[in-house]
Amino acid sequence: MTRVEGSRYPRQLKIEICEAIGAQRMLEFDYGGYHRVVQPYCHGFTRKGAETLRAVQVNAGGRSGGRGYGKLWTVAKMQNLRVAVETFAPDDPDYNPNDAALLEIHCSVKAGPRPNGSG
Repeated sequence: MTRVEGSRYPRQLKIEICEAIGAQRMLEFDYGGYHRVVQPYCHGFTRKGAETLRAVQVNAGGRSGGRGYGKLWTVAKMQNLRVAVETFAPDDPDYNPNDAALLEIHCSVKAGPRPNGSG
């Protein structure tokens, strides 16, 4: 394992998550037996050391639906992760860039307009 510079945790990050956050592109992955499409807002480590993504689910996958609010997703439980071509405007009114659920934050969205060329 390698240590991420400045991190207390000996882990390698899923770089594509931060790339998607920076480009405001949606992520798709399978989680808990369901296909998920999410708007990624924040990525880092929890106090227990789990690499985690805070994202708003926009599709109806999952038992609870879980749409329209920021949820925590454990990266180790994600399968078939891919960055989608669709972009999003970060407009979650409850989003806090200083997410208390994450001890270390590696990347997070910046509020503002979508990147050029977005749908």
